[in-house]
Amino acid sequence: MKKSIIIFLVFMGCGALAQEAWFDMGEDRLPVAQYQIVVPLYPTAYELKAASELQKYVEMMTGVKLVIADETVPRSVHEIVLDHSAHYPVAAGSSPLDPDGFEISISRSAILITGGAHKGILYGLYEFLEKNAGCRFWAPGAEDIPKTSVIRLPVGHFAGKPAFGSREVYYAGMDEQDFADKMRSDRHAWKGGENWGMWVHTMFSLVPPEKYFGTHPEYYALMGGKRSKTQLCLSNPDVLKIAVEELNRRMTEKPGAKYWSVSQMDTYGYCECDACIAVNNHEGSPSGSVITFVNKVAAVFPDKVISTLAYQYSRKAPKYVKPASNVNIMLCTIECDRSKPLESDTSAGSFVSDLKNWSAIAGDILVWDYVIQFTNMIGPFPNLPVLQPNIQLFQKYHVGSVFEQGCHGTYSENQELRQYLLAKLLWNPGLNEDSLTSAFLTGYYGAAAPYIRQYLDGMASALQHSGRTLWIYDSPGQETDAFLSREQIRTYNDNFDKAEAAVADDANLKARVEKARLPLQYAILEISKKYITGQDGFMEQSGTEIILRRDRKDQLAEFTMRANRYGVKSVHERGLSPDEYGKQSSLFFQNAWCRHLAKDKRYTLVKLPSPKYSAEGPGSLTDGKRGSTNYYMLWQGFEEDDLEAVVDLGSPAAINYVGAEFLQDLTSWIFYPEKLSVSVSDDGKQFREVAVFDSLQFTDLVLIRETGRQIPLSDCRYVKFYARNKGKCPAWHIGHGGKAWLFADELIVDKRTFISPSQIQR
Repeated sequence: MKKSIIIFLVFMGCGALAQEAWFDMGEDRLPVAQYQIVVPLYPTAYELKAASELQKYVEMMTGVKLVIADETVPRSVHEIVLDHSAHYPVAAGSSPLDPDGFEISISRSAILITGGAHKGILYGLYEFLEKNAGCRFWAPGAEDIPKTSVIRLPVGHFAGKPAFGSREVYYAGMDEQDFADKMRSDRHAWKGGENWGMWVHTMFSLVPPEKYFGTHPEYYALMGGKRSKTQLCLSNPDVLKIAVEELNRRMTEKPGAKYWSVSQMDTYGYCECDACIAVNNHEGSPSGSVITFVNKVAAVFPDKVISTLAYQYSRKAPKYVKPASNVNIMLCTIECDRSKPLESDTSAGSFVSDLKNWSAIAGDILVWDYVIQFTNMIGPFPNLPVLQPNIQLFQKYHVGSVFEQGCHGTYSENQELRQYLLAKLLWNPGLNEDSLTSAFLTGYYGAAAPYIRQYLDGMASALQHSGRTLWIYDSPGQETDAFLSREQIRTYNDNFDKAEAAVADDANLKARVEKARLPLQYAILEISKKYITGQDGFMEQSGTEIILRRDRKDQLAEFTMRANRYGVKSVHERGLSPDEYGKQSSLFFQNAWCRHLAKDKRYTLVKLPSPKYSAEGPGSLTDGKRGSTNYYMLWQGFEEDDLEAVVDLGSPAAINYVGAEFLQDLTSWIFYPEKLSVSVSDDGKQFREVAVFDSLQFTDLVLIRETGRQIPLSDCRYVKFYARNKGKCPAWHIGHGGKAWLFADELIVDKRTFISPSQIQR
């Protein structure tokens, strides 16, 4: 059924401006004051909001405050209609509009805006205000509403509907419902949205391990011959029964919700029991057992939609089983490179290949796309050029809904521009992205816009010319040979200096430019942690001492102050407030430089670190640089392998201290080594053990710790370090059965005149 609202604008005696306000329709110029707003006799909430918004913005533009009346008022000579009524009834045989779609008819006698059953009327009203009245909505609290006596309206019929049935842009600005409505963006994720009863990673909500694992471990995944609390065993009939019963209970509590997620947990470790493996082998993907299970659930609830994830291990579509007609597939792009469009990779196993295969068998697909760098949410992330081609790809394969995951609850890099572009392109992927960007920058940054544009374009161009990939779990320190080189940063700073100068007399615009500069300030600080010393580091030579650079200290203080001022609640997806970041950075600055006898000495490794986590390559474990909690910089990572290194001091030396520093980050599967032993040798062949540290277990979620001790004075040339990796994630860990990581950043050999405390934590 079409929904719309009738608007009659009547003369209210609003003074000179009101009497001189006109609707210009080419050959006709009609006084705005002759109209009034009319809603249906029993209006919906969206119809009432549309009428109220029209009243507000017309008054802001012209000074005329329009009366809102219902359809029982007599028909006027001139009307604006936002809904069919007795004045303009629905034509016989007309087709219903898309739930969010609308139609706008403009003629001398009436302006008719009709909308679909969801928010079509509201979206039609905002289309009218933007396209016909010249209103612009950039961000919450940032609107351009023209003050005018003439609103020019083109005579004719116009229609609009979204490219995707559901469009969610997950940024903090969209937390404001009024702005989300103006951007035509839905709100479902973790919001208790009107259509969703449960939202992703729900298996353990349905069959809680704390309730069942102790007595029924067979309900959970078999991994390496042991049951573990990673995923459910989807072939177990009791698991299906319990899940259905719990779903039924929840649906009774929330009967209006249509979508219910029955989806894997956010970890690996799917079941390897004979029954599950048989299904997966037959289907050629672990998604086989997922879809088989979810189809059985969907059969019990034919009037609901059961949603499940195609995520990480289940992203590949099954060969034979097809999702039931009431099953929704959430297909995720988490592993993909953001430096180029998704469609540029058409290889077997690529996202495009998986999208194509899912679209061939599933009638209801939601693409979960990632548009932010989770490890550094305030850091530069030049993926803007791929937003439009990726959305166009989703449309090409008939995706029904798109969820663009930025971040909510905190300010993040270029948030205002990103949420604006994504919302506009999700409605119409064919819009001119360059024009959208230019319009936004001019409207939001004023005279600073050209310099902000130079900054954004320069960064995107530098990434493309570098040929590097762009991942959602990288860091600024990894991009110094891509888009964050010293020369580029100098140019970016010049861009922002000019931008700030251009709006120096406008406090509002200056604040927006300062906010936009935060990612660059953050990047400079993070890059300084990579180099520590030198032109880009945070320490400098002062006589015979190496001291903290004053400018870096000031930069950290300024970043912290501005980040707090402009709504940065967290710089990392796990939560790290500006104040916490400032404290951690200050502590890092104090401890990052380590002088000792093994500094810059050669060493050999039995097994090399992962290429992804190799710090600055050979020599990183004796370079005197200590890492921060950002494990992408300065740390060498060993997946499942032990660390065994022999340091060559070059010549015999007297030592009385040995130690090593390690990282623990349990959410990233990084564990402190279970054991550390240190041995010394004169010839590099015969070693004698001088220190052993057993049972190194810590419960801290994130921990950096130096494990070491003073030993009897020894003369030696070679020092061997052996750190035992946990190997596999333990049973209590969410990644149980998966490969554990060991991260080290410094092997320390020294002669000290003081007693060093054992197991130093920082």
